[in-house]
Order: sequence, then C-alpha cells, then structure tokens
Amino acid sequence: MFPTWRLKIREARIALQQGRWEEASALLGEKSVRDFLPAKRLSVEVASHLVKRAEQRLEHGDSVAGWNDLQQATQLGGCDEQITQLRENHARRGLDQVQHLLKFGETMLAKQQIARLEKRRLGGDERRAWKLIVHLITQAKEYAHQGNMASAVELLERAAKLLPDQQESLHEELLSRIALLQEQTIKLRDLSTNLHQEVADQAWTQVLRTAETMLELAPEHQAARRARRQAWKAVGLDATKLQVGLNPRKSSGPQRRNHQQASASTHAWSSSVDVDTMTIKRESGRRVVAWIDGVGGFLICLGEEILLGQPSAGGADIPLLADLSRRHASLRREGEAYVLTPIHQVSVDGQPLTGPTVLTPGAMIELGDSVRMKFDRPHALSATAVLKIESHHKTEPAVDGIVLMAESCIVGPQSHSHIHCRRWEEDLLVFRRGDKLLLRTADEIQVDGEACVSESEIAGNCRVEGESFALSFEEI
Repeated sequence: MFPTWRLKIREARIALQQGRWEEASALLGEKSVRDFLPAKRLSVEVASHLVKRAEQRLEHGDSVAGWNDLQQATQLGGCDEQITQLRENHARRGLDQVQHLLKFGETMLAKQQIARLEKRRLGGDERRAWKLIVHLITQAKEYAHQGNMASAVELLERAAKLLPDQQESLHEELLSRIALLQEQTIKLRDLSTNLHQEVADQAWTQVLRTAETMLELAPEHQAARRARRQAWKAVGLDATKLQVGLNPRKSSGPQRRNHQQASASTHAWSSSVDVDTMTIKRESGRRVVAWIDGVGGFLICLGEEILLGQPSAGGADIPLLADLSRRHASLRREGEAYVLTPIHQVSVDGQPLTGPTVLTPGAMIELGDSVRMKFDRPHALSATAVLKIESHHKTEPAVDGIVLMAESCIVGPQSHSHIHCRRWEEDLLVFRRGDKLLLRTADEIQVDGEACVSESEIAGNCRVEGESFALSFEEI
C-alpha cells in the first residue's frame, strides 16, 4: 500500500495535468509532503506554471490574481530567477508609468502608482528616488495653486536636478513649467497691486473680475478669495438666484416676459435661499469610474465642488472634449442644493447666467456654444444628482453618465436609481463611511474573486461579480 505522502503527490500531479494549479500548490505545500524530493521536483513545475500565469494576468490588468499566483510560486520555490525577473519587469513598467504621468502633470496618479510599487516592494532605490521627485512636484503644484510661485519654482528646480540623465523630455517639461510659473509670478504681482487699489476704491465689479483672473492662475490664492467674498457682500449678492425650472422656449405671454426680465438683471436674487455663493477651499475630490458590464461607464464624483472644462493637468473634474476653457464652470453641493457658478459662458434652460444659480431637476445646462447636459435628482430622498450629456461631446475617459455623489449612489433596475441597469434583479448601493467608499447588495457577490457577505470596501481598482451582474471600479 502506498504511503500517504505518495498519494498526495499523485493527486497533485493529476491536478497539475488538469490545470488545477492552486489545488496542486495546496497539496504540495502540506507539511507531510513538501520535504520529499518528488514533491520538490513537482513543486518547481507547478511554480513555473504559476509564474507564467501571473505574468499574463499582470499584463492584462488582473493584478490581484497575478500577485496571488506569484506569492504561491514563491512559497513553492524553485523559480527564484523567473520570479525576480518578473518583479523587475513589473517595477520597470510601473516606474515608466510614473514618469509618463508626471510629464502630463498627473501628480496624484503618479503618487498612487508609487504607493502600489511600495506595497509590492518593487523598484528599490529607484522607486525611492522617484517618490521624492513626485513629492517635490506635488508640493510645487500646491504652492502654485496658493499663489506662492517662488516656492513652487524652487521645488521644481530641486526635482529637475534629481532626474536621471536619460529623462530629457521630463526635464524639459519641468523647465517649461518653471518658465510658466515665473511669467505667472509677474502677472499675479501686477494683478495683486490692482486688486488692493480696487478694494480701496470700492470698485467691486472690477474687484470681482480681477479676483477671478487671479484665481484662474492660482485657484487657492487667499487674498483673491477674500477680496471676491468682500465684493459679493458689498454688492448684496449674499443669496443665490433660484432657478424656478421654467423653460423660456416653452412659455409665452407675460409669464415668459417676466421670467426674461428677472433673468436679465444681475441683481435679481432670491432672499429666501440662504446659500453661500463663495467657492470655498476646493479639494480635488475622489473620482471613481464604474464600468458596468452590458450597461456602460459612469463617472462618480465624490467632491463637494467639481469643475467642468477641457481636459488639462490639475484642471476639470469633469473633462469635456469640447471648445471650452479648462475651468469653464463650477458645480457645488450646498446641503440639498446644487449651485452652478459660471466662470465663462454658461446658460441654464436657455438663459445666460450672470452669477451663481441653484439648479432644479430637469435643468438643461449649456456650456459655451454647444455642450448641453441635463441635471437631475432621480431619488427624492437622496441628495445625489446625475448629469447626462445631451450633445455629441465626450468626456475623458469616455463615459455614459456622471454621478455627483452625496452620501450614497443607487445602481439598479428601479426608475429612481442614479445609475439605471434595467436587466438587474437587485439594487447595488454605493455609500460613504467616513473616508471609505463601500458597497452593499442583497445578492451574494465576489470582490476580486473573494466571497463577500453584506458589504465590502471599494479600495483602488476592483472587480465585483454577482449572479446577475458584474462591474469594475477604477480610481482616476
């Protein structure tokens, strides 16, 4: 009769031949088996298959499963050279991605990529060097947003000196940014001088224009923010004009004329709406794309305030491929209300905006001359809103809808769902808990291949599968 360890090795060999490598790995890893020479030889074969599959999975973006395969192969042993090579290749790709992101100003994404490499202990000294470069460039961007251009230039110069010799294109990009910041330093200085004089002269209309120009250059410039707030207060714009949801193209007679007259006045503000019209210190806001199988892609914006405009480094939260400014308008959630503030040409229901406006469900927003999107609040008990692009324009990345998420987002078959999936049988709830983003559903689901009961956190990129649905979440 065969001893137990031989039977285990035989089972493992059959599992290997049938492609059940996890099962073979588990059998060969048992304490009663792993020290025998036949088990060690078979372990090398299984490990080799796992390394090859890990490489394929990592190349196709299935990183969780790929690293699990690599971990199993490491435990089995015998493929150290293959594993080392694969880790070095993955580290190289990751660091190349960091450099690419930095070149286009995507510092937060570069920082996230560094964190992923750090988590897997990839890249060694080179990763640590790039981590410092990313930190310097990120800090420089923050200083520039605050209007502290001199400090931003100093940090970018330090980052440029740390770049490897072969990074000529990124070095040129940093030098270009430094030159731009130096030009903006002169512009900000002149604008700041004008602003102080205009405040002293109480020329509030001009104060607003100068402050907005300064905030285009430095969105977090505190002096410009204070001056703008003072100007709004001085001209009596403490309340926000309320859109009554009237479409002038469908109304007629005195009602239409009255509406047009009210819209034409820059001082037609509703005293019953107590909403702060100032743009508070803006946090970039987390953004997640939900790629739903058989339905489409949906951009979920989690920030309290979002910017709409052309795609650009550190620019719009909703990047639109259209003839717009990079900061064309802002949309901010104030409790249950959504306040649309024009920075450049904006209309609502055909009426040009001259100041901040509270949107009502069904409002048609027009940016510039051609971009049209519909604002809606599908669920009466939720402050979450949705935007649907009605014109032919695309976002970057291209999605089918945009969700402005308050506390929760309902994905499901009901008409009040924020993301409508008519073939689904159950709702999927995406909700906040502190700084975390979680999901909950009545169905039994798997998240990245692991069974999940009740709820699960959406951390980074993940794949969610249920009996009747599947979707992926991607951080951007």
